[in-house]
Amino acid sequence: MPLLQVLRPTLPILIGASIMLTLSMGLRQSLGIFMQPLTHDIHISISDFTLALAVQNLAWGFLQPPAGALTVRYGFRPIMIAGALMYIAGLALMATANGLVSIMIGAGVLIGTSLACTAAAIAMSVAARAVPETVRSTVLGIVSGAGSLGALLSAPIGQVLNEGFGWRIGLAGFVIMSVLMIPAAWYAGRVDKVPLP
Repeated sequence: MPLLQVLRPTLPILIGASIMLTLSMGLRQSLGIFMQPLTHDIHISISDFTLALAVQNLAWGFLQPPAGALTVRYGFRPIMIAGALMYIAGLALMATANGLVSIMIGAGVLIGTSLACTAAAIAMSVAARAVPETVRSTVLGIVSGAGSLGALLSAPIGQVLNEGFGWRIGLAGFVIMSVLMIPAAWYAGRVDKVPLP
């Protein structure tokens, strides 16, 4: 049976999971574009900025198990949508930051927490649950590959906005892009209706 025919009933779920993963990872991996103008403008050191990204990584790592447990209790859709909203809030806080605290909360805590709800662990769980076992490894490869597209798309957009209009407009562009995570999470959340094997 052709792969597309097998996947047709679950395509909205898989596309939603792929877009959510693409945006969450791509925007995160492109934050370095703003490091120099941001630190210079709001008078924080580069080590302060990288500390915020370290907090982001710690929050992401520590909160993945609770995020997974919450998906079992409440379903994937509410957790992914909450993560998307936190991502938007984190980027918005960064775009309006005037000091270290805003960067630490926005880039560190909020985006780190969001990644636990929207990045690879959740997206791969959604993809694995949505498809039959016979095509699972292929689908996981496709969704994982989609996650790599994020940096390819968001980095040039962020760079153009940053160089042309300043880092705040660049981050505002990222906020607009991150809004697309909400409908993506909504569609990926249809996996809650797929019965467990």
